[in-house]
Amino acid sequence: MRNYPLDKDYPSLSYIVTNWPKTKPILRKFVMSNHKKPDLLKLCTNCLKDLNVHNYHNLKNALFKISQICSKNVNSNTYHDQHHFKAVIIISCLLAKLSNLKTFDLILLVIIALAHDINHQGRRIIKKPFYQEIKSASDLEKIIFRKILNHKKWQRIFRIIKSTYFPIKPEAVDDYLEKIILDADVIGSLMFGMDSGIEFARRLKHEIRFAEDSEKLFGGFLKFLSQKSLYLDSSRDLC
Repeated sequence: MRNYPLDKDYPSLSYIVTNWPKTKPILRKFVMSNHKKPDLLKLCTNCLKDLNVHNYHNLKNALFKISQICSKNVNSNTYHDQHHFKAVIIISCLLAKLSNLKTFDLILLVIIALAHDINHQGRRIIKKPFYQEIKSASDLEKIIFRKILNHKKWQRIFRIIKSTYFPIKPEAVDDYLEKIILDADVIGSLMFGMDSGIEFARRLKHEIRFAEDSEKLFGGFLKFLSQKSLYLDSSRDLC
């Protein structure tokens, strides 16, 4: 891939990594923007290309179906929408660019980053730990299980998606892929400064009908995160 800031209107992982931290404003603009609906399929295929993954033909239809579902936002979420999926995909792939994941794990990375909150219910979510994560995993299983997975591989994906339930720290996170997903799910609210974090909190506030101000919601997020911490040195470096 040519060393340009954008590739087909999406940030080039190679350019961002090579020129970091000067490229942080490029990444921030892409992650924070919520005016134009992203093409999630195009983003995923661009990222896979930049990660040197070219042979995933058996997953193209699945990736297309997942992208279509994640683009709909049927519950009118103001945080868990296409832009959250967009942010987790690009940040996950950025962390993967700094790692040595095998090809199959890179494919799983993109799928999980895209689908970890698939069909998120937003305001309608049942106030029960892991309810949304188990539902999202179940919805993903219906699309991909028969295509590429055995039971052991599916249990790995299920564990990673379930671990994204933020209020509870998962036990014994030894899987590097899981560490990337868990970090990418939260550092978008950290890596661009306090104002960006509060803006994400404002979007979440409207979605969950949080009665107090966005600053307090963001403060609660930081408090939870201090008890959990980030898993990767590369994630801390990006922040």
